[in-house]
Amino acid sequence: MPHISDAPEDSDKVVHLLAYAVFVSLWFLFFYVLKQKKDNFSRALIKSCSLALIYGIIIEILQGELTTSRSADFKDVLANSVGILIGILIVFLAKPQLNALKSKL
Repeated sequence: MPHISDAPEDSDKVVHLLAYAVFVSLWFLFFYVLKQKKDNFSRALIKSCSLALIYGIIIEILQGELTTSRSADFKDVLANSVGILIGILIVFLAKPQLNALKSKL
């Protein structure tokens, strides 16, 4: 795979941040609204954030240990964590709409 030299340094961190904000939001939607046995708001949020954090850490460890073309990067874990915080903000901002959606299902 060719190296992209024109990309700004650490620009991939924005992708990590956005991806983890989406992960938390979607996993929260699953646990709180879509799952057969729905969780309460707090439990769904804790599950979503924990899953995202553990997933991100495991991916970084595996990337460093099992590949030769990739390396583990603590900055990626930090970007993932900021993305998780943004996901939490999104969930709280959408709480009224999520509650309404949950009550319809």
